[in-house]
Amino acid sequence: MKKILPLLVVGVLVLSGLGAVAFPFDEIKTDAVRIENEISTISLDDELDQYQTEIDTAGFIGQFPLPPYYNMSMAQSFIPQKAVLTRIQLLIGKNATTTHPYVLVIREDLTGENLAVASVSADDIPIVENITDFAWIEFDFDNILVTVGQTYYMVSYTVNETDNFHAWGANRSNLYPNGIVYYSIDDGETWENESDADMCFKTYGRDNQPPNAPSIDGETSGKAGKEYEYTFNAIDPDGDNIKYFIDWGDDNTEWTDFHASGTDVKVKHTWSEKGTYNITAKAKDIYGAEGPEVTLEITMPKNKAFNFNFNLLSWLFERFPNAFPALRYLLGL
Repeated sequence: MKKILPLLVVGVLVLSGLGAVAFPFDEIKTDAVRIENEISTISLDDELDQYQTEIDTAGFIGQFPLPPYYNMSMAQSFIPQKAVLTRIQLLIGKNATTTHPYVLVIREDLTGENLAVASVSADDIPIVENITDFAWIEFDFDNILVTVGQTYYMVSYTVNETDNFHAWGANRSNLYPNGIVYYSIDDGETWENESDADMCFKTYGRDNQPPNAPSIDGETSGKAGKEYEYTFNAIDPDGDNIKYFIDWGDDNTEWTDFHASGTDVKVKHTWSEKGTYNITAKAKDIYGAEGPEVTLEITMPKNKAFNFNFNLLSWLFERFPNAFPALRYLLGL
């Protein structure tokens, strides 16, 4: 059975509401071009990771304007080489009648859960009348931790509505060696692949460095049974939020909440018995990277303070007024 391939030859396609002509992927090929205009660029501490930037065709995203009016979704697999995926740019355009946003999601599996979701308003996407009208549009989402060397999928779709469709630039020369194109005509329930094509995309990411060893500031000696406060502070080289694991040395451990890198985090603890204890602490960032441990030795040489029951003493002194004269004097009774 021949595949239904929703890729269009841009040289004969008018995305202006005047109609569209669809061709099999390998019938007609226009000259590939590189489009550099970027409508939206966010300045982040990240780097270009995976990409394919040559366009000679495009794929429909949305309701195909010819019978049987399939609702198209497109996907591109990729293999990141950075541990944190920060954002993605796609080379896209829209039809003149398109009003609904272009949605991009990241998944570990084509039909799996979304790891990240971002959308761009139709107002921010250019109308395409020829191949040079496509533009690089940025999809910014919360940074996600990915496994370097593992395959992921960027999946594009929009609302299934008449005359609402976008176009995602593509190339039919399989220029990107780490992934292939997938398409769906049933709202992403099932997918077909086209191994001889690649969509136009740029992924950005960064390596993830663990936090530095934290400092521990507080009393190093005290009295058993008394509460003491300690301050923990660590720097994450990437500026990520961090939390602290604390082992108090008396079989009690805890994790703090996440806090900004470099922020003082104050935690209280009470040692119930005399002894020498080692406070051990380390920091973990929001992506799970743990830094080195540090220790602070604490000694509790003094016994717990004895809590007198003054009600009982008063009763005793009232009943035995001549007893314990020295103790009455010391207590001011």
